[in-house]
Amino acid sequence: MRFVVTGGMGFFGSILCDHLLSRGHDVLSVDLLADTTSTRRYKNVQLDLRNLDALKSTLNEFGKESRIDAIFHVAALLAHVTADPNELWAANVDGTKNVMECARQLSIPKVVFTSTNCVFSTGFPEPVNEQTATHPIEIYGKSKLAAEEIIRTYTDISSVIIRCPTIIAAGRLGLLTILFDFVREGRRLYVVGDGSNRYSFISADDLADACLLAAQSVQSGLYNIGSDNVPSMRQLYSSLMEYAGKKPRIVCIPEAPTVIALKILNRLGLSPLGPYHYRMLAANFVFDTTKIKTEIQWRPTKTNTEILCSAYQYYIDNLESINSATNVSAHHSKAKAGILNLLRMIS
Repeated sequence: MRFVVTGGMGFFGSILCDHLLSRGHDVLSVDLLADTTSTRRYKNVQLDLRNLDALKSTLNEFGKESRIDAIFHVAALLAHVTADPNELWAANVDGTKNVMECARQLSIPKVVFTSTNCVFSTGFPEPVNEQTATHPIEIYGKSKLAAEEIIRTYTDISSVIIRCPTIIAAGRLGLLTILFDFVREGRRLYVVGDGSNRYSFISADDLADACLLAAQSVQSGLYNIGSDNVPSMRQLYSSLMEYAGKKPRIVCIPEAPTVIALKILNRLGLSPLGPYHYRMLAANFVFDTTKIKTEIQWRPTKTNTEILCSAYQYYIDNLESINSATNVSAHHSKAKAGILNLLRMIS
């Protein structure tokens, strides 16, 4: 089959491209970022999804040899990458509209879109299903929900929307590097509340498998995804410390004053943790994945603990190159810890 991946230079996009290639499919990546390596097995065309003419021309050329079977739309601009909300909205919303318009004009029959759990603003005591009411509180979640709504208006195109929790695999960096530096140095780790809350992750490899299954399926609609048997955050942190060969030192801190402090620090530009992050630190958020398992026959293969330990090991093994990397996506680079560096030093 012949596929286009938007955001193929990013963390998940590059994993998805490799996943498709390994199964014998033809792949083209389109991304705002240039390909700075010489080892990729797939072609990347550098372009801005907001440029409809450029996108249509590129996809039309790729489809001349054989029809494009599906577009995997995984490109997105993150809130901690740009301070301009208008730029983020244009990239995530207008870019999605252009992807759908190209699919319509070029008769591409399927679009698979990776959305996010940031379309919610609170935790839930029970697993979250596809009917749970959305209520994003920050620009990124609002833009992804708006993109979902745009996709649904293209009723002539078969589309699958997959709402993802945090996507993790070896090579996932971003905000996780703040946690990994605490672990690497054997510092105390902090859980907000009593640490009994559970939070879904998804392995990037498992998500790539789900995307391909969705593209090949006759099904369309909205699906939640996530790992099975989600441990508490306290259990997860303890397991990570033990994996790293460190003595687990988990400290519980009260929820209300912590959230207030993080809110103030974020507004002052001193903390990278935005509204979604600090509101969810003590919350339960686990996706109900019954629908995707039943209709698309997908199954997760990795647990939260396995996923996080794999990402940590990659970070340790590649720390020197990570520290010197430039012109890479947000999830391929270290996040700026801000005042959390001070917390690490005294922990």
